[in-house]
Amino acid sequence: MSRKIALFGLGDELYNDNWDQETITAIGTHIIDANTPQTVDINHQPIPVVDVQELKKYSFDFVIITDSSQFNNIYLTCAKAQIPQFKIISYETYIYHIRNQVEYNVDDEQSLLKFIQDKQIQRVLDLDLYFADGVSTTRNRINYAELNTYGLSIPQDLELIGIASKHYWPLWDNVYNRVYHPLDNILLQHFDLLLIMKIRPADEYISLINATYGSWKQAIIQVEKDSPAHEALKNLDYAGLNLKATWKQAQNTLWLLLEYNKHDTEIYVICHKPYELPKLPPIYHPIHAGKNGTEGFGLPGDDTKENISFLNPYINELTAIYWMWKNSRAEIIGTAHYRRFFVNEPADSYISSSQNYLDEPTIHQMLKKHDIILRRSIPYGNTEDCFRKYMGYDFYEVAKQIFLEVVQEVAPDYAEALLFALSRHNSGHAFNMFITRRHVFDAYCSWLFPIVLEAANRIDFTQLTEPPHSRIIGFMGEALLMPWLLKQRLRIQELPVAELE
Repeated sequence: MSRKIALFGLGDELYNDNWDQETITAIGTHIIDANTPQTVDINHQPIPVVDVQELKKYSFDFVIITDSSQFNNIYLTCAKAQIPQFKIISYETYIYHIRNQVEYNVDDEQSLLKFIQDKQIQRVLDLDLYFADGVSTTRNRINYAELNTYGLSIPQDLELIGIASKHYWPLWDNVYNRVYHPLDNILLQHFDLLLIMKIRPADEYISLINATYGSWKQAIIQVEKDSPAHEALKNLDYAGLNLKATWKQAQNTLWLLLEYNKHDTEIYVICHKPYELPKLPPIYHPIHAGKNGTEGFGLPGDDTKENISFLNPYINELTAIYWMWKNSRAEIIGTAHYRRFFVNEPADSYISSSQNYLDEPTIHQMLKKHDIILRRSIPYGNTEDCFRKYMGYDFYEVAKQIFLEVVQEVAPDYAEALLFALSRHNSGHAFNMFITRRHVFDAYCSWLFPIVLEAANRIDFTQLTEPPHSRIIGFMGEALLMPWLLKQRLRIQELPVAELE
């Protein structure tokens, strides 16, 4: 069903639009006399003509003033008749601001700010620059409007991120911490609240929910009541997406409130030989990397379900990471090594003697303000010099060229980042150690493994029977983390690692 409107004014402007997207309930006029028509035909429908006292008895979302020359008089007439002020707008405002655009009013914004306050929201992704349509070009919303007193402003400590699809004015930097374009630039970050406030067709809503899924804890989505989009969104399988869905009546629309309720955490301790592991919290799961159908040494292996365990002699712990990607569905996922563990200590060094291993509450707290936990960079110089010393100049140059060719074919946007990370960047996060959310992990693995597996196809391992040369794919795969990170806007938490005997 379309938006319900009332029109005010009987001049020629009444016919500027065919109004086929709206349901017109009545037409208002200042004075009813003998010359006033009882109805006006719009789209072959007779619409009643009434005075303002009668008009306010009708149901409508907006009163649209079609006689722009009389705007002030009509506005005051409607306001004095106690028609809510936010419902009285000009034709131009309706066409350029509301129809198929972000529907904004002060009362709804106050409801939204109350939600942010009550839920202790700290970080918001405003997909449609909803707050830019606000009552102020700063964060101050208090005591705005002629009749009502509004008590909430945008909190000064709220991190407010906007997405500008087309128009963006630098003045809005007073409202937003940062504005990005396009949305893809920020999809791997995480937000307490996602706002989708522009009225859209159903398929666009669903596409945005899918595209941003995993990157927010809660979402508010503005939808026209009884529209096709409303019907489509009511019928989605939210439980299957681990989402709790509720509907709330706004002033003229409905808000769909979504809450992501999956928070499980799994840290895989990658082992390749027997080792007496320290006492660890229950979120840690030892896994035998390269078990490949053998009896092993008593640990679950990376050789079940979908796996590439047989490649472990060549790609090291990446076989375990591949198994995690394909077979674990944990929301927060990470790696440790049988003798290397993240510890909850300041990153003053990359090695720590602490036994304060990360537990689940600590990880959740860190990932409120960061998108990925990594080992502090090791000051060994750049990666290329390290590989040349370890494997020899000529051998490394051949391997580098193979990887560069694969990246240019599989992920060409990353070729420059690869060269920069290898030769011109004195930083690297070593040992394939990380903790992050599922959508970040999936994005990284979806990028990493097509490169690693294609590079493995181009190397004759029958000629490389001994480490370290036989493990060149694994070492280069480890080094691929840095060029991938260079192209993301991830907030990184660096931690030291306890290295056991």
